Parts: sequence; C-alpha cells; structure tokens
Amino acid sequence: MTFLRPTLLALTSAALLGYSTHSAADVAPQLKKNADILQTILQTAFSNTEQARLTSLQSSYLAGQGLLFQANSKLGASHIFQFNDARVPVAPPAPLPGGQFEFELDSEQLTIITEQAEEMAELAQQQFRQHHRLFEQQRAIERELRDAEREKRDLEFSQTLTKLDKEQQQELTQLQEKTKQLQQKLAEAAKQAEQSREQLAQQRAKRQAEQQQQTAALVKTVGEQFSQVLCDYGASLRQLPENEHVTLQLNSRSDAGRYYWVIKKADINQCMTGKIKAADLLAKAKRYQF
Repeated sequence: MTFLRPTLLALTSAALLGYSTHSAADVAPQLKKNADILQTILQTAFSNTEQARLTSLQSSYLAGQGLLFQANSKLGASHIFQFNDARVPVAPPAPLPGGQFEFELDSEQLTIITEQAEEMAELAQQQFRQHHRLFEQQRAIERELRDAEREKRDLEFSQTLTKLDKEQQQELTQLQEKTKQLQQKLAEAAKQAEQSREQLAQQRAKRQAEQQQQTAALVKTVGEQFSQVLCDYGASLRQLPENEHVTLQLNSRSDAGRYYWVIKKADINQCMTGKIKAADLLAKAKRYQF
C-alpha cells in the first residue's frame, strides 16, 4: 500500500495535467489576437461617432458562448429600455473580480457628470425654495384665519347671550369680512401650490422624455455601428467557432442596467459574404436589457 500511494498520486496528477492541457488547447491561441483586432476597430468606430461615443471598451472570451465586448456609455441618468423578444440567450457574465464592471472616467466624462450633478442640485434647491415659500405662505394664512375665526366665534357667542353694542357689531362685521377674504387667499395659495406641483411634474416628465430620447438614439446608433463593424471586419474572427456569438454589453452608470446585442457568428459570415446587409444582421441580433 505504501508503494501504491505515490503511483496513484502520479497517475492522478498526470490525468489532471492531461485534462488541463486538453482544455487549454480547446481555445485557439489566435483567438485573443482576433479579439484584440476587433476591439481596436470597435474603439475607432465608436470614438468617431459623437452620438455613440463609448469608453473603457474591454473584451473577454467565454468558452461555448463566444466573445464579449464591454463598454461604458456617457449617459448617466435613468432611462427606459425594453425589447419584446423573450427568446434571448442568457448574457455571459463579466469575467471581472467581484462581478462588477469598473468605470474608468476620463476628464470629459467627469466634466459632464459634474455639470449634470450641479444642474440637478440647483434644480432641487429651486424646487425646495419654491415649495417652502408656498408652504410658509399657506401656514401664515391659516394662522391668521384661525385667529380671525376664533375672535368671530367669541363675538357670535356673546351675541347669543346679549345684544352687541355698536362697536362690537362693527368688529363682528369686520371679522366676517376678514374671514371671507382669508378663505379666498387660502384657496388661491392652495391653487398656486397645486399649479407649482403640476409644473414640476411636467418638468420632470419632460426631462425623462428627453433622457429616453437620448438613450434611444444612443442604442440605435451603437447597434448600427456594432453590426456594421461585424459585417465589414468579421473576417478578423476566423478563430471564433461557428456556433458561438459576439456580444456587446453596454454599461450604464444609472440603475437602468446593462444593454446587450448578441449576434451569431453564422449571421456575421452571411453579412461578410453579402448574403445579408448590416441592417439585416442587426435585425437578427438578440437585444435586451438586464
């Protein structure tokens, strides 16, 4: 038994080494070069298009799934982005430590983020000041109205006990008129507050619509650029297995999630040979948000 243990260990190690060597051989050494070439082409294509300018483009490979390209968008606000095609392949996870995609912000991005943050902060302060002013105005009118109504009730109660003299009757008449005017002022203040809320809601809806339009334009342009590059330069993916895919993952700095375009290698080949156009290649892509 003492003799067999080293032998068994050696056989096990050899088997594991053989398995590891076989697994590594499944991935063609040239595939990394193919991915680097396509990544450079994509970087150039996206950097030359202002509407679809992406940053921090990276690539990775998942055996059995294909190449994954990840990039960041400049849009940082929340957007709505949905596709109706439910038959989509599961997005390959990003092979980064901790499962998170790290953003590398250049000076231009930092400037944009800073300007957006300052604009949002100023808008929030304006909204707060406006609401606070209207709130304080309503409270002041309500306090004055309560005081006038209390004095009016006291005089009206006294009137039930004894007849008011001329001065008291005049005071009661004035309080009744004052109460009426304050009620009108309070109703007007409440109306202004409601109009202010509606105006702010309209402004938020307008900003959201603008952001959604920007996102839609970005997504449209990115998809068109991606499919066009694959159609024109798909030959650089010679080592990618025919049954795998090329995926673009667009990361957002907001809570909107990530956007995906998943394109089959077989469809890329059809586009390269002229059987379909870049627009057809994009139409065949699986697009979704996660």
